Amino acid sequence: MGYEVDFFPVVTGGAAVTVRWGTPGRYKVMVYDGGTRASGERVVEHVRAHFQTQRVDYLVSSHPDAHHAEGLACVLEQLTVGELWTHRPWACSEQEGRGSNAARRVEQLAVGKGVPVHEPFAGAVIGPFTVLSPQHQWYLESLVPGFDAGLSQTAGLTLGRLDRPIRFAVAALGSRWDLEPLPRAPAAVRPQDQSSAVLYGEFEGRGVLLTGDAGIAALDAACSFAEQLGLRMPSNLRLLQVPNQGRPEHLTSAVLDRIVGTRQPEDQRREGKSAFVSVARNAPPSSYKVVTDALKRRGARSFATQGVQLHHSHEMPERGWRQAGAVDRL
Repeated sequence: MGYEVDFFPVVTGGAAVTVRWGTPGRYKVMVYDGGTRASGERVVEHVRAHFQTQRVDYLVSSHPDAHHAEGLACVLEQLTVGELWTHRPWACSEQEGRGSNAARRVEQLAVGKGVPVHEPFAGAVIGPFTVLSPQHQWYLESLVPGFDAGLSQTAGLTLGRLDRPIRFAVAALGSRWDLEPLPRAPAAVRPQDQSSAVLYGEFEGRGVLLTGDAGIAALDAACSFAEQLGLRMPSNLRLLQVPNQGRPEHLTSAVLDRIVGTRQPEDQRREGKSAFVSVARNAPPSSYKVVTDALKRRGARSFATQGVQLHHSHEMPERGWRQAGAVDRL
């Protein structure tokens, strides 16, 4: 069974991803996040022009953040949607004010159109994808209560002004396969980001992992659940969505080992895996270089949107697009 994944250019934040799979005449379509409204318009145009359909079978909001949900409203307004998958923190009995207005509007539009609404917690199945995180209890008890708290000034100082320059300086030694300036333990990440629905699907043994803005704790939990299910991500993975614009504080070497595989000397690496990073056109490479170098050590080539659309496919109609250049530096 063929499949294809498209990552759309970041307009003013967020991310937008489409997935199509199946055989001619029997294709299914999923939209995972819609980015801003401008991104959502591009998604609608793409579904009509390249998928030649007016239907999206699964519409998925990774987490209720405006820069991920605004574009989903465009899809609901202009296309036919089979199912909406979104978390609803505002529906929690004591947390009625949580979640962006954009995310609430997406739910309201779906309800108004009679589209079934489901919440993507670990174990749920969305087409060929299984939700690996968040676990329902963790979401309700630990994540939702902190949605409005944000990060402390101390955490922001540590991550934004101290750790990163050190990591970038060490990253200049990128040819060292055994040296990685990534966090050794979970770093401070917004609870909203940690709540991202992490999805993993396989198409005849070729794996695709969508991560939204998930942090280390969420990805670690996702790996544990995948291992419980007997999923073989390190060996089967073909495409990884690098979380939250490739920020180093969202990954550790240990988590990457569980997702992509362990580090290998250059002459022993097996390529065939890709990693897509959703970043703005003018994003400096230093903002994601530590992560893309770490992925290269594991045989995964990284590509950044930076104003262009990225396409990954297997046994799908040829579009005649030119090959993108990798952004890793090793």
